[in-house]
Amino acid sequence: MAFQYQLRSPFGLFSRLTEYEIDEIDHFLELANKAHESEQSFLEQLGSSENAEELSDWLADDFAQLDTFKSLTGEFAILGLWRCVELYRKRSIRNALGVDAAKDVFNHKCFKQKLANLQIIEKNIQHADLVNELRCLNNAIKHERRVTDELCTFAHWKNMIGADLGDLRPHYQRMLPKTKEYIEDLTQQLKFAEEQGRITRSFSGRANDARR
Repeated sequence: MAFQYQLRSPFGLFSRLTEYEIDEIDHFLELANKAHESEQSFLEQLGSSENAEELSDWLADDFAQLDTFKSLTGEFAILGLWRCVELYRKRSIRNALGVDAAKDVFNHKCFKQKLANLQIIEKNIQHADLVNELRCLNNAIKHERRVTDELCTFAHWKNMIGADLGDLRPHYQRMLPKTKEYIEDLTQQLKFAEEQGRITRSFSGRANDARR
């Protein structure tokens, strides 16, 4: 009997690549938090020094800038986490359905339809609601920097429409593990769809698409 080489599914590779990308965000956040803590400690020492009264205006400005730095750090972390999800979803659809199918996959409704074409129901993916919250939070950061109508439909933002988003670092930590579980569950569902013959594109086509 001739040897038949079984091609490895690309979806596990995409999942691992996304995990590495998320690790980079974690590293950024760790460095930013250390910088914030160091600067805050320095300013607090100045605030308790003999010259504190003379430095009060300067210290007030620097503490305000430190708060801005904290807010931006959280925003960048959320934006980065959602981008990891988006890129994973685009890579997966591109390799399952082709380049043309992936062009509009950044639109959430279109992404759900692409999954439906593979007989995968997006809302049934583990933690799909939380990842949708992440998407809405990303949109709020980019377009309003306040709690939007869309975002306030989620429990953590209920009755907060129009409010400042505040320090988003705790939200990043809250969303991170479940986002990883969402990606892992979607990966398993895509692999199953492939095993069931719902994804039948050739390996050469997948490989070419993956490089784009």
